[in-house]
Amino acid sequence: MTPASSSVRSSAHPVPGSVAAPHEPLLALDAFTVAFAARDRAVPVVHGIDLSLARGEALGIVGESGCGKSVTWLAALRLLGHGVVTSGRVLLAGRDLTTMSEREIARVRGGRIGLIFQDPTSSLNPVLTIGAQIGEALALHRGLRGEAAHAEALRLLDRVGIADGRRRLRQYPHELSGGMNQRVMIAIALAGEPEVLVADEPTTALDATIQAQILDLIRDIRRDSGMGLILISHDLGVVAELCDRIAVMYAGRIVETAPARRLLAA
Repeated sequence: MTPASSSVRSSAHPVPGSVAAPHEPLLALDAFTVAFAARDRAVPVVHGIDLSLARGEALGIVGESGCGKSVTWLAALRLLGHGVVTSGRVLLAGRDLTTMSEREIARVRGGRIGLIFQDPTSSLNPVLTIGAQIGEALALHRGLRGEAAHAEALRLLDRVGIADGRRRLRQYPHELSGGMNQRVMIAIALAGEPEVLVADEPTTALDATIQAQILDLIRDIRRDSGMGLILISHDLGVVAELCDRIAVMYAGRIVETAPARRLLAA
């Protein structure tokens, strides 16, 4: 395969408080590195990642297990906690997330950037109802409470294909199937009306039929909302269905970036 790149689409809507260049990507990693602290030194695991996502684009991140796909984006959103050292920049519409306070980055996560994790069973809180967990996201990112939040939670469940929403909002994660819990995770990710959706292996734990339904759902949501998508996966079939462009990772580095059709054809 020969290295290739795709052009970045124009962004006509700069975010308040940021200085957006005419062709600035919506989200970009600039010489981004990740290292884990080990005794008296830092062990590098991700080496100088340069990636960009245009508005409305779907970018697939593929590579073997352990190559750094998930770690890169978890570190970029500062979700790995203490003992992680990063360098470089993470730019959202021109603003560097690495310089934000904890309060500011908390508003970005789940707000401007939605997250879907690999295992919904462990990502959802087992002692809170589905309604409480969706309601928390609505209150934090959109200021909705009471009847307004309840109505919006019902709308979100309907949007992700969960019927009998009033009953489901009163249930707990263990009362739902794996596919339904993944739909709940997508509803929570959409609650903040994000500009970018980061999906980390969103169909790994699901059977083939449910996997196809979730992929169709993500495709429909992107078409209706125009949001960007970062899809992390080791499944080339999943990436081929959803992504415009693919970046291949190996040993903590991006080794190739190309339009999806060109890369898969080669």
